[in-house]
Amino acid sequence: MIGSFKEMDKKRRALDASRPAFKLDHPVLQSPLLPILGSILSGVLLALAFPGFGNPTVIFVALVPLMLAVQSSSVKKASWLGLLSGFVFFMMSLSWLGNLTGRVEGIGLQLSALLGFAVLALYCALYFIPFSITVALGTKKWAGDNLRKNVRFMFAVTMVWVGSEYLRGLLFTGFPWNPLGVSQYSNPAIIQIAEWGGVSAITAYIVWMNAGVFLTLRQYTHGNRTKSYKPHFELMLGIVPVALSVANGMNVLFNRPQFFEGVTVALVQPNIEQAAKWDSAMDQDIRTRLEELTSAASRLNEVDLIIWPETAVPDFVRTSRSSYELVKRVTESGIPLLAGSMDVQYHEQGRTYYNSSILFGKDGEELGKYNKQHLVPFGEYVPFPGLMRKFTPIAVDFGHGEGSTVIPLEGKASFSVLICFEDIVASLARNATLAGARWLVNQTNDAWFDPSAQSEQHIAHAVFRCIENRIPMVRCCNTGVTGIIDAYGNIDRKLDPRMKGFTTGVLAPRPDGMEQTFYTRHGNLFEKVSLLAGATVLFVLRSSTRKRRTKKDEDPS
Repeated sequence: MIGSFKEMDKKRRALDASRPAFKLDHPVLQSPLLPILGSILSGVLLALAFPGFGNPTVIFVALVPLMLAVQSSSVKKASWLGLLSGFVFFMMSLSWLGNLTGRVEGIGLQLSALLGFAVLALYCALYFIPFSITVALGTKKWAGDNLRKNVRFMFAVTMVWVGSEYLRGLLFTGFPWNPLGVSQYSNPAIIQIAEWGGVSAITAYIVWMNAGVFLTLRQYTHGNRTKSYKPHFELMLGIVPVALSVANGMNVLFNRPQFFEGVTVALVQPNIEQAAKWDSAMDQDIRTRLEELTSAASRLNEVDLIIWPETAVPDFVRTSRSSYELVKRVTESGIPLLAGSMDVQYHEQGRTYYNSSILFGKDGEELGKYNKQHLVPFGEYVPFPGLMRKFTPIAVDFGHGEGSTVIPLEGKASFSVLICFEDIVASLARNATLAGARWLVNQTNDAWFDPSAQSEQHIAHAVFRCIENRIPMVRCCNTGVTGIIDAYGNIDRKLDPRMKGFTTGVLAPRPDGMEQTFYTRHGNLFEKVSLLAGATVLFVLRSSTRKRRTKKDEDPS
């Protein structure tokens, strides 16, 4: 019996060896349009994984069409295909920026807003180019039947992608919007490793998985292992980090400690249209709405803090009699109020405006203040104002705040504030945690872009600030999403977007003396290592390419 099995296996292998390898010689597969379509498809699939489309699982294969499109191509062709893919992705995922055309008047400013949107998408797309080049050169050098070289390829493309995302969040004040890892914000079990490597750790195993799928498909389409149609080790290796991350996340979530200290907050969501915020005729209506909602919240028992969103009042609360009188009235009960407001400071050189958050105690006594640090270009200041200001509606630039501010709350845990898009900047939440904040507040005004996917994408980033530092966050928004995120990334949505109202909730502050996470202690260490490794990979690949060209020129035979 054993002999017969051996004979059958011998015949099977002989038959396999006689079969011709599969070749990509079909006219459709040779079409020059195919790489372009693959590049575009990757951009579309990436966008589909983010809020607004909501298909996060597709991210694990979204890069594969781009990788198939650029494999073994020239550096120039790979660069253009990568740029195209990135442009499609950002035009789709940042499509809410198109709403800015409805926030400005005049055809000139509207065209400027559209052009700015396209330029931003094109700029962000530049960071796809290093990855595409790495895939193109790395396929020639490593991809094939050798497992060790394939793993080297997977490591190379992962490091280059993570390093590129890090640069995008760093250069020119940074725009760290929608790194790949953010797509998984609604899957708590898979994202708990962010306490070690930040959101980039999730990005890394997403790219790693894509590389494993790509290598497996390539082995089926380029004459390697084409006769044995079974899962390859590279695919299994690609799945391992995802599986380990889920196992770690389940362990963390099932064994998290119980926190008994609580802070009860009342969150006011006034739902004021952006056009109304700019209309001075609406100023009193805005104050009236704030007062009605806040007075109702004040009548509830056990509220420790009432929070208004970013720039809730229509003017400068400390210098406007009407707005300051409003604050005095709503704090008569003794419940502190954290108000988002513009502020102005006078000095010898003139005056400086700030986007601020101010804590008021009983009868309007000022207890603490934070000035926004990370300003939005063309929203709060104009780069190269002599050239660019005429293309924007911004007449005066805001000033930068100086460092994180820990604001004490009498009888309760101290907190720090992140204003507007500051919750997408990981270093700001980390610095606040290091300074001693035990919970975070994000005050924002997403009316600039609502209704759109922007509000959901915004809160998706905030989830990672909480996990990275194991610290909860309260989000109070003008139009949404208002709610509480715990230290494990679970979102308790309190009010639907674009709903006028208020709500209360209890958060569990980070325990005093709790051990800091690896990410809090070391920050972007993983991203920095990835950037260094990615730069090394590109240098090695380019150097070996030049050597091969030189050798070929010297030996034309």
